[in-house]
Amino acid sequence: MFLADDDTILQVEHVSKIYSRSRQTTQRRLTRTLSRAVFGRRFDPMGGDLRQGEFYAVNDVNFSLKRGEALGIIGLNGSGKTTLLRMLAGQLLPDDGTITVVGRTASMIDLTAGFQVTASGRENIFLRGAALGRSREQMQADFDAIVDFAELGDAIGAPVATYSSGMMMRLAFSIVAAVAPDLLFIDEVLAVGDFRFRQKCLARVRDLRQHSAFVMVTHSMTDVIRFCERTLVLNKGVPVFLGPSAEAVEFFETKIEQQPIRVAPLSLSNVTGPVFNNPEAISDVSVHWADAQGQPTPHTVHGEPQELHIAFRCHINPRNLIIGIPVWREDGTMATGFSTDTRHTIARDSQGFVRLKLHVPAFAFNPGTYSAMLSIVDGAEFLWRNSIAPLSVKPAGRPTWGMVSLDYRWLQD
Repeated sequence: MFLADDDTILQVEHVSKIYSRSRQTTQRRLTRTLSRAVFGRRFDPMGGDLRQGEFYAVNDVNFSLKRGEALGIIGLNGSGKTTLLRMLAGQLLPDDGTITVVGRTASMIDLTAGFQVTASGRENIFLRGAALGRSREQMQADFDAIVDFAELGDAIGAPVATYSSGMMMRLAFSIVAAVAPDLLFIDEVLAVGDFRFRQKCLARVRDLRQHSAFVMVTHSMTDVIRFCERTLVLNKGVPVFLGPSAEAVEFFETKIEQQPIRVAPLSLSNVTGPVFNNPEAISDVSVHWADAQGQPTPHTVHGEPQELHIAFRCHINPRNLIIGIPVWREDGTMATGFSTDTRHTIARDSQGFVRLKLHVPAFAFNPGTYSAMLSIVDGAEFLWRNSIAPLSVKPAGRPTWGMVSLDYRWLQD
């Protein structure tokens, strides 16, 4: 099989995986698959039809992936997402079809699997590196960077059995990220550790995108839209959509997913945290509420025009720079959110500065004090997140009820 072009890193053609509830049938299928893998030819003593108790976990998947691209895979539980990812990563053999990979691969599928818990973190770095095809000399050269990234300090010499689950996840991610593969497989691990360490991991993934391709399985529709150019939707093992990620998510939510997503009200603690600052990416941040004349102000009048002025300097070359402004009431209920996502392309000047104005023609929130956060993200990676000075909304001299007052009038025949 020939690759589509020189930039193609992964090509998948008619890949299928069959499972069986019968041990005997499973063994016969395994014999067929191993024969094909070892001898490079088809050996199908069972024919092309499914036997009793067999089913397709994955059925006839086709796609290709180029360097620098990211492909998302989404679907309901049991749709075959992880089975497909494990076949792509070489952990499972397909029963049919071909998978062609160019370059080195690494997997972030169950990050902590394969650790020798009685061995130290130091020893596990070299063991995991060997499993990823790297020599001891190569791992020794990256050793300090791995330990520093994982933030383990002196604990690197302790047995892994004494590590918390978070420490093990940080070490596992650091080892895989140090390999800098051409193709990386990710299964729900972009939420490694706490909020701050997650941003650190996402920054590392952003660096890897300069020369790597990604295949990511996730249940986060936000992450798949912001991280992946294209997304594959699986339904009971069958590919039902492959295309731009926003369109794939819309297809999944309207055609596949049965229950609407419900978001619980946020507590007041969510308003004040967490905060995050990456000065290597974002600096010189200025944000304030302003009146219609552009003058800074801590208050406004219900129904009057309102602006939010934002300025900052971006030191990186982002792929998908987004500004988000969530707003909460005093009781912690989320009132609304403003975002540039899909509606505004953010431009930077020659020095990397960004200057934006959010203009609200009529501020409809009823009297009270409102808290907000400025979030600057690149895809799924937070570059900056911090609070904005509260805005006090004063009454306009007419009665109000609830959270907002809409513009309306009564008509009578």
